[in-house]
Amino acid sequence: IMPVPVLRGPGKGCSMDSSTKKKLLDAEAIARYDPFSSHNNIRVTAAYADGSGEGELTITPECLNPRGAVHGGCLATLANAVSGWVAGAVQHCNSATASYTLNFLRPAMGTNQKIRCRATPEKTGRTLSVYHVSLTDDEGLEVATGNFTFFMMDKRLNGTTPERLERTADES
Repeated sequence: IMPVPVLRGPGKGCSMDSSTKKKLLDAEAIARYDPFSSHNNIRVTAAYADGSGEGELTITPECLNPRGAVHGGCLATLANAVSGWVAGAVQHCNSATASYTLNFLRPAMGTNQKIRCRATPEKTGRTLSVYHVSLTDDEGLEVATGNFTFFMMDKRLNGTTPERLERTADES
């Protein structure tokens, strides 16, 4: 798994800052701290200084419903995992899902190799952040969109700290 680029300075608490010191978010560390996503073939692939990010679901037969489409629960899990990790990474804290709405636009058929998620911040706040998500299939067709609201936490969960999930560009 390749490290994921994220631009952010040292920051304080959960606020975003405008520093441009380059950091790399370590996707392998995310996988260690989030075995649920790893087990479900979900991977964060990018996090950017503007607060947006991307990830993907590798489709396996276990992801499919009886009609051969990717199960809606898999799509919701992908969107939640990607937007949650990105929200926490760019604000240098952990996040917990407060609520979400996901609109299924068309079936994501099992003939796809991956479903990709793009998470874009609509509001980044000290206590709540809202992200819009767009999920696309291999052909670039949008299969679902939605909004996720996260509670931003100063405390780290399960020993995770941003320092354990980042490394400078010099270390990579």
